[in-house]
Amino acid sequence: NRQPFILVGPEGCGKSLLLQHCFNELRSTQVATVHCSSQTTPQHVLQKLSQMCMVISSNTGRVYRPKDCECLILYLKDLNLPRPDKWGTSQLIAFLQQIVTYSGFYDDNLEWVGLEGVQLVASMNPGSSMGRHLLTTRFTSIVRIACISYPSAEQLEVVYSAFISSVIQQQLPTHTVWGAARSILALASSMVGLYAKLKERFT
Repeated sequence: NRQPFILVGPEGCGKSLLLQHCFNELRSTQVATVHCSSQTTPQHVLQKLSQMCMVISSNTGRVYRPKDCECLILYLKDLNLPRPDKWGTSQLIAFLQQIVTYSGFYDDNLEWVGLEGVQLVASMNPGSSMGRHLLTTRFTSIVRIACISYPSAEQLEVVYSAFISSVIQQQLPTHTVWGAARSILALASSMVGLYAKLKERFT
């Protein structure tokens, strides 16, 4: 239903891969990615929109619509990195709040520009991480928020087994030992166990 949402999870838990998989399942959809930093401003988002959208005139004024597809997903990665000003306001978040609430924005000439066929999607690490800033409740109250965590050991074994199986089918399709599913699962379990030990020792 094209509602705006934010995916929240710790670093390295697979947020980008999960979103990319979901984007690939959509038809007639393009993704415009904005990699946020502490210096990201609304101007960066406007530049991306101007690249991916065409401007048409309607009875309500100018409207941005996707050029080559029915829907454009505006994906902002690391949304909580932009630094607030001395009054505690993030210009980027305020701009996105305007887009979500009113489906448009005011340009530099204070003329209203509408947005059609554009969905806002964002991902970020929890606010407790270094260099991250809290989002305003005014913004978070008007978007959907989904939280994920690191996969469990059992889930990692399934993922590792799938990767290993793909490699072995390409490189050693007739191997007597590694052609068996039991051997692949044992190798995946060993790799996950080694990862857990290293993480425990050096974290």
